[in-house]
Amino acid sequence: MCLPPFFSGDPAESVEQVPSFLRACPTAIINYRWPRADADGGLLPPESPPDSGEGGPYSALGPWPTPLHDVLFGYDWITQNLSPADPSTRRDILVYGSYLGAGLAAALALTETRPDARMAVRALVAFNGIYNWTTFLPDHPLNRRARDAPLSDLVLPDGGGPAFAALRRRIPALFTAPSDLFDPFASPSLFFHTTGMTPPDDFAASALPSSLASAIDALSLGAAPGPDGAPPPPPDPAPRKGYLAFPPRHSELQIPEALLLHETAPPPSPLARPRRRGRVATTPKRRKAGENSFAAQAAELAALMRRSVAKLEARHRIPAGDEGDGWEAEAESRARAEDVGAGGAGHALGSRGEEAAREWLAERMDI
Repeated sequence: MCLPPFFSGDPAESVEQVPSFLRACPTAIINYRWPRADADGGLLPPESPPDSGEGGPYSALGPWPTPLHDVLFGYDWITQNLSPADPSTRRDILVYGSYLGAGLAAALALTETRPDARMAVRALVAFNGIYNWTTFLPDHPLNRRARDAPLSDLVLPDGGGPAFAALRRRIPALFTAPSDLFDPFASPSLFFHTTGMTPPDDFAASALPSSLASAIDALSLGAAPGPDGAPPPPPDPAPRKGYLAFPPRHSELQIPEALLLHETAPPPSPLARPRRRGRVATTPKRRKAGENSFAAQAAELAALMRRSVAKLEARHRIPAGDEGDGWEAEAESRARAEDVGAGGAGHALGSRGEEAAREWLAERMDI
């Protein structure tokens, strides 16, 4: 099953976007409606699709959750119509997606990997996906400037490379409201943890430091009493970030075999690096602070999936008296993030990524 990188509206173009490692397998392409890519890789907003006549193929183009509905409809059709006729036969589904399709593919794989089902998702391969859209919001911890950083750091850098920056700039065309970014089906990393944030009112929420924002709130409370003369109640504190049990206990779901491919991350922008006493921090931990890229997105989701395998799945499957040391290796094998260098032309996976996916798939499925 293949989810194209962007909505094109052209079935022939979708077929061309199927990577070569899948062409030896029966492949179903699920086209989803979401603001499409233009020839330069930018995204066109849903209100101005090309050549959209009344009732034409672009007339129902819309933001989230339209693409999710399309993918789920396509998946249901496949499982209902292509399941093996023999009740004793199983059929495995591999889901592949790239760019916007990668996030949708990850969400589908995480919620449809059912080991006991005769036909269901068993494996996921994704390339250059965004798995946590909330990391683009100004109030996300990744984007909070250091306490002693210059005021110019309030301007969020377009790190992560041109394609990554283009996706970030088109968020208002992809989603109706910031709360959509908190939907785990849009940001599959959020199946595993809460954000520790409240959804802002708009996509350009204040990027002021929390200490300054708190001081402004306090002044506002003192200057704006309620109708009865009493000061209004303080705003609710932001929820604390915490891990979630996923898959849920007593669920038939299981973490899929997953290979999360990504292009090489560009060097972090100086604006993304926390500063201390006017100097750029140099410790490995500090160098990673503030970075956001396809590589960071893949690393986060892979780590969360491995944590689930090692801490939740192992708890239910380790025999009594077994220390379960092998589960760390099992977790590492189950979810891998791999750098494949530069991608191919356009939004193609590239030869290095194709080879990595082919080798990984050959170890797990009979192709």
